[in-house]
Parts: sequence; structure tokens; C-alpha cells
Amino acid sequence: MAYTQFDRVPNHYAGPIIQKVKDFRLANGKRSLSPTLLEIGQLQVLIPRHFGFCFGVERAIHMAFSTLENNPEHRTFLVSEIIHNPLVNNELKERGIEFIYDAEGRRQVAADELSDDDIALIPAFGTTLQIEDSLKQSGIDTSTKEYRESYDTTCPFVSKVWKRGEELGREGYTIIIHGKYKHEETQATHSHTKEHTKTLVVLDEAEAKKVAAYITGEMALADFERQFAGMASEDFDPERDLQRVAVVNQTTMLAEETQQVTEILREAMRQRYGEENLDYHCADTNDTLCYATNQNQNATRALLRSSADLALIVGGYNSSNTAHLVEICSEIIPSFLIANSDEILSQHSIRHFDIHAKQMAESQDWLPGELPVRLIITSGASCPDILMNQVLQKVAGFYGYSEAEIAEANVSLFEEI
Repeated sequence: MAYTQFDRVPNHYAGPIIQKVKDFRLANGKRSLSPTLLEIGQLQVLIPRHFGFCFGVERAIHMAFSTLENNPEHRTFLVSEIIHNPLVNNELKERGIEFIYDAEGRRQVAADELSDDDIALIPAFGTTLQIEDSLKQSGIDTSTKEYRESYDTTCPFVSKVWKRGEELGREGYTIIIHGKYKHEETQATHSHTKEHTKTLVVLDEAEAKKVAAYITGEMALADFERQFAGMASEDFDPERDLQRVAVVNQTTMLAEETQQVTEILREAMRQRYGEENLDYHCADTNDTLCYATNQNQNATRALLRSSADLALIVGGYNSSNTAHLVEICSEIIPSFLIANSDEILSQHSIRHFDIHAKQMAESQDWLPGELPVRLIITSGASCPDILMNQVLQKVAGFYGYSEAEIAEANVSLFEEI
């Protein structure tokens, strides 16, 4: 029996084999980070303890399908993709939802085409105050409590980051946002947070080191302004606004990298102001890290002690959290990011997304030709289980296993050798 936390998440997003894994983990080893082992003859498939839909994604999908079901007389729009998965977004489009902005932020539905009789769902990433104002000018007021409870699918953990950023801003801290500047969530966090304090977006440790270099006096003002042009709030003054900082993140970034960004800035403050006043100059913001992102990343790392032959990561190509799972896996074994089983062209050829080149690639001889084989399959937080299920079935089929044999796979906790 397929189950979800929310009753309006379509059951066709579940997959029988993956559901078998979830049922097993519910009854056995629920707290252990050890992966689940599926044995289909001599094919071993390892599934991490945590994968697929997180709470925020399930909640967003539930709200979207509930809105369609409960408001058939109203036109329903989405500000942008509700999550980063084409299967879900395409199904919502097929059911009549229009997207006001596309994935690149280009407006698709003009403001004068909307009215106060329409519904505009805010996606799981949240949206900017500027977009909310635009909707209000079209007659759609997203600021009311009733509206937000019904049509704002912003993940509660994203909202938590905004709230914490506001609190820290009121305490006098400049907010450093660790994220990808053009990502919808980072844009939303930047928009909400800069209402209360100065903000600056940094992408990674390398950029954090440049901020640190300015703080310690090793980088000139002109170089700093050139490096971070367009990445800060209006009238950002590095000399004034980098005296006290607090780091929050785009919740899908690598948690350990966010912590490293914080430590780089704390060390810079230590050098400039000394140990005694360190917390005053660089706040502790570990409480803003998303638990689901942490769980998925930690569970993925636990997989990599298994001596697997390769990893398949299933998810949207514009999904930040999925890309980070690929980063983690590819440090240890050959790893391929695929949107669905259609990208597996044959046992010899696979089409996949190169997260570094940001383009599709094709690899040959990617799958061992002979058994035994040990394979990792996982998915990002916005990926329906059915897509993992289809990938597993297709790979097992290459080795001659039937659907009946796959369904009868032995399930156990993987014990490290």
C-alpha cells in the first residue's frame, strides 16, 4: 500500500519496489543511517536511508493538487515551477495550471491577464516581495493569513531562514546568504531579508575567502566591489556592513559547505577583532540548516562506504539539492545524474547531465557487463519514487531479471564488510 504524509500527493508518484524499501525501513532499522540492500539475484542495489520527497515538497504538491480539486471554478496559476522536477510540473500544466514565470525567470503571463478571481500559488522555494507586489497590483493579495494558509506552498524551513534572517538583521547583523544567486529560493531569501538589514550572496568557499580577505584588509575595496557587483543589497558599504555578519543558506546547498563558509568568516573576524568579541561579529546560525538536506547528504555519504561500482542519481537537472548528491557520490565512484529511465539508452550507453559543464553528456560502457554488480540508486528531494522505481527496473532488466523477480527482491539492512 503506497502511503504519503499528505493525502493529496498522487499515488502514481509512488513505486512498488521503492515502497517495499520504505515499508521495510519503517519496520526495521528506522534510525540507522545504514543503506537498504535490495538483492535481485547477483544484482545488489543500495538505497540510502533518506531519499526522495522531503516534507516541504510533499506539502507543496499536496497544496497544489488540493487547490485544483477544491477550486474548479477558478483559474489557477503558479508563480513558477512548484519544485524542480519536470514530471510534477508537467502534470500540473496538463491539469490546467499556468506558470506566470518560466524556469529562467521570464514572465509568461502578463500582469493585466490576471484578476482578483484567479489563484496564484507560491512555489515551495517561496518568491520575492517584488513578485508578490506585482500579484497584488493584478488583484491577487497574497499577504492575508487565509491566502497563505491555502495557496502559499513555501517550505516551512525556507520560511524559518527568512524569520531567522529578520531576527539577526534587527540585532544589527548583515546577512550573508550562502546560495546560488539566480536560484528562486536565494532570490526570495535575498528579497525578504534585505527588508530588515544589508545582505550579500556568496556562492561557495572561494567567494567566502574573498569576503574574508576584505575583512582582514587583504583585498582592496575596488576589487571587492568588482567581485560582488550585483550580489548585495542596495547601498551596501563593505567597510560598514561587514563588521558584523551572520550566515544563512539556500536550504538545498551542502550543509558542510555552509558551515565552512561560516568558519571562514569567523576566522576573519577573529583575526580582525580577536577571540573575545567573536560571537558579536559573527553569529552562530547552525539552526538555519535544513534537517532534510542534512539527512539526505549524510545518508548518501553512508552509502559510499559500500564499495559500490557506480551510482545513479535521479532528479531534475535544475535541482540544487540533487546536484549536491551527485557531487558527494562522484568524489568516490562513477556517478550519473538522470531525469528518468529514458536517459538509460542501453546497457552500454547512458545520457546524463554534467553538473559542472551544465549540459547533457553521453557516456559509454557505463554499466558492468557481467554480474555480480553493486549499484547505488538515490534521488533528490523533489523526485517522485516512481522515477527511481523505473530506473531500478530498467537496469535489472539488462541482466535478464523479470518484473516478478524484481518484485521478489530480498530486502535487508546493508552491513559494512
